[in-house]
Amino acid sequence: MVISRERYSRTVSSALPAILGAVALLVGWEHAQDGEPLVGLLLSVLPMVLVGVGLVFAGVFFYQSTLSTTRVWHLDAWLVAGALVGAAIGGLFVSYQQIHGATIVHANYLITNTVLGGAGISTTLGYSTVLRSAESEKLETTGEILDTVREINRQIATTDDRETLEQAVCETLAEADPYVFAWVGDVEDDELVQRASAGVEDGYLDSITITVTDGPTSRGPAGTAARTHESAVMQDIHEDPAFEPWRDAARERGYQSSMAVPLVYNGTRYGVLSIYADRKSAFDGRERAILEEVGDTLANSIAAGETRHREARLLNSMDDIVVVYSLERGEILGANTTGFGRLEYDESVLLGAHLSSFVVDLDEDNWFHDVESSDRFVFESTFETASGETFPVEVSAVSIQYEGEHAMLTLARDITSRREHVRTLQTYREAIEHAGHAIYITDTDGIIEYVNPAFEEQTGYTEQEVVGETPALLQSGRYDDEFYDDLWETILDGEQWHYEGMVDARKDGSEFYVDQTIAPIVVDDEVVRFVAINRDITDLKEYQRTLEDRNEQLELLNEIVRHDIRNDMQIVLGMSQLLEDHVDEDGRGQLASITEKSDHVVELTQTVGELMATLLTDETDGTTAISLTHPLNAAVDELAHANPDADIRIEGEIPSTPVCADEMVESVFRNILNNAIQHTRADVPEVVVSATEGDGDITVRIADNGPGIPESQRDAIFGKGERGLESSGTGLGLYLVQTLVDHYGGSVTVSDNDPSGAVFEIRLEKAT
Repeated sequence: MVISRERYSRTVSSALPAILGAVALLVGWEHAQDGEPLVGLLLSVLPMVLVGVGLVFAGVFFYQSTLSTTRVWHLDAWLVAGALVGAAIGGLFVSYQQIHGATIVHANYLITNTVLGGAGISTTLGYSTVLRSAESEKLETTGEILDTVREINRQIATTDDRETLEQAVCETLAEADPYVFAWVGDVEDDELVQRASAGVEDGYLDSITITVTDGPTSRGPAGTAARTHESAVMQDIHEDPAFEPWRDAARERGYQSSMAVPLVYNGTRYGVLSIYADRKSAFDGRERAILEEVGDTLANSIAAGETRHREARLLNSMDDIVVVYSLERGEILGANTTGFGRLEYDESVLLGAHLSSFVVDLDEDNWFHDVESSDRFVFESTFETASGETFPVEVSAVSIQYEGEHAMLTLARDITSRREHVRTLQTYREAIEHAGHAIYITDTDGIIEYVNPAFEEQTGYTEQEVVGETPALLQSGRYDDEFYDDLWETILDGEQWHYEGMVDARKDGSEFYVDQTIAPIVVDDEVVRFVAINRDITDLKEYQRTLEDRNEQLELLNEIVRHDIRNDMQIVLGMSQLLEDHVDEDGRGQLASITEKSDHVVELTQTVGELMATLLTDETDGTTAISLTHPLNAAVDELAHANPDADIRIEGEIPSTPVCADEMVESVFRNILNNAIQHTRADVPEVVVSATEGDGDITVRIADNGPGIPESQRDAIFGKGERGLESSGTGLGLYLVQTLVDHYGGSVTVSDNDPSGAVFEIRLEKAT
């Protein structure tokens, strides 16, 4: 077993008075055995026993006391000095007896008694002196500690940064006697990690490991304080077995005792403050209480600082402007980062400036409203940035005490977007209010919440009569439950429902037609309202019925023109041919005129019939398709048969790809071909037909050698104004061509032929 130098020194220093005490007891026992008279016994044995017992107890007390070993050696010095003084006194008594020849007490007893008595008396005096010195030193140390605490409190009051504060506390403690080292640690992954330190450290913290979870490296003061949230003291680092993992490192740096104070506030641990002293038992009850108070104050300050920092981070992360200003002076006392940035002012410029620096109408707004601290009020104002931009804000204000001054804490929110949104909503409302269609809004149960004026005009119901009701009051009775079930299923699924020609009933019972659209209003993927728009199409329905009646009449007329009149004219033509053999030369001219006019009427009835059929047919939707091969060949063959002297031919292949057209496309080609023959002045009329296929269309080209068409008349030839019976043609043919091509979604153009004549190009889209 290895005994430390400190323990050896203390054992030796404590053993000296115990040894002298034992000697005193042995001497007393010896005197008692000598058969001395009563006076001798009283003068020798009793004092020896008393001195011996006292010195033995003194040795034991010195060893176990909290006095330092140095002070125990001081007591030993007092003991030796007393023994020497006693020896001197005993020697004087012996000399006196020898001179006067009287022997009262034996010289050996006298010397022994005076030596031991002097030792005992001096030890008692020394102990009293040493205690007074120790108490005086302790008071001095306490005074230094209190000075240290005052300095720490000053630092806590003036320092806001946690790292700076912890470092300053460590430095202050390390400079105070008897402390030699102080550090603050925090728990990370079950280990105490240094945050700040000062004093004699010399790599101490790097060489040790302190954990929190119970184990050999957690049973020192720091680990115990972190784990239990209570202060822990180790008065003798060199002897306490709990300090074994760190003893060698501590001995090298002169650490004798240690105390750890948990930094805990409201149950939250912010770390551990550890202090080391260069003497044993440095942390008595009073000192421990003072240091615990230091720990509580430091933890409170750290907690308050972190709260302030959290609040500052929160305020600086807000998009709203936060301003604190003096109610008495109107000066800016504080603001968040958003405030400085949005107002375009540096912190040094804005702090201390007056509210009027950025508030436009300070006097008219409610900035100096006198309220109690618990009251909160809201008002609107206008801010102006450093660059001159103004923007409206909504201000929420509450009265507070700020650094001892009556102040206002305000949160200002930019409401530019809100005002624009309100204006937009007002615009929408105005638009709805003045809309020509009936609009009403219901909740998801179909209860009407709003109707616009057009609804009142359309239905005869007032807003007061329908709000709170359902649209069922408009039902005409023409639709069954399945119809309305389908309507509700559609709109509840978030889809739009549309029905053109729905019959509703007005308040007076009369029916009317509406083109109705019901759309769900969806917020956060949830249907919250329905909006219905009813366009009154009663007049449109009436007009459609009128058109249908006229179409029936036109179809009847078409039948008359195409069948009755045309058949009668065919009979006329047949009879005129029979008359050729019965008419003399004088009547042949009139017969030819009858035949020509009859042909013209037949052609006219065919063109009119085709035109009427086109007008009565719905526009193509791109699904009707036909190949141009047959209609184009048929039109060319018919024209060639009727005009054997003309050169009418097709050059190249006709593409067989279907185009968007129907069988009446043959009329397009026939009328253009007839137009080319009728207007030519050439001895041999020539008409050349070709077709080319593009990516999305087919173009048919019909070229003649006639006089051509002046560019100024090319648009007019397709108009209705060009028809008439005075020409050799009908005048309706090219109008029919344009009408049919437009109906197919194609185009027809006219250009010059080389060297003479005209070229018609008909472009038709390919069928998909």
